Amino acid sequence: MEEQKKRLLEVLREKSLKIGNFTLVSGMTSHYYFDSKPTTLDPEGGYLTARMILQMLKEKGIKAESIGGLTLGADPIVSAVAAVSFAEKDQFTPLSAYIVRKEAKKHGTQKFIEGFDGGPGTKVVVVDDVCTTGGSTVKAINLSIDAGYDVVAVVCLVDREQGGAEALKDYPFFSLFTATELLDDPGIQAQIKALA
Repeated sequence: MEEQKKRLLEVLREKSLKIGNFTLVSGMTSHYYFDSKPTTLDPEGGYLTARMILQMLKEKGIKAESIGGLTLGADPIVSAVAAVSFAEKDQFTPLSAYIVRKEAKKHGTQKFIEGFDGGPGTKVVVVDDVCTTGGSTVKAINLSIDAGYDVVAVVCLVDREQGGAEALKDYPFFSLFTATELLDDPGIQAQIKALA
């Protein structure tokens, strides 16, 4: 798994890390921006992300029936996790996926949750691509709970280490990478210093 983590870090830096001046969803400003979708929608990046999440859940002993998160950042992650969990069911328990809408559907069923439709008490993992303050992740957790699910763990691809872990302290919280790890490269540090 260490080789896969190293490779995923390379893919993240190459495809998803942007250096510049940015305003984040949280309203904070930053000299770097992490757009997960070029990685999580990439064949190799999506596979590695899914496999690492599945391996982490297995190692931590997290038992769940489904994995879901707030659209749009979680969409490619939960889809890949579901597919890889089935393709590699000799190693992992297959997990269904669900997507949490930001607003209830205005027609048809008018619901927030799409995809997996488990009953009350169903054990789920909530995932997010980036966790800054935890606001989006908390919204996905609360809407999952409102649907009757039991959130047994929360996972993110990158923890920006800006309060999100604290906001999620009521749940087992795991990140594949921290901002410190993502930015721990002399070339990246030089680019950030040039902006300061």
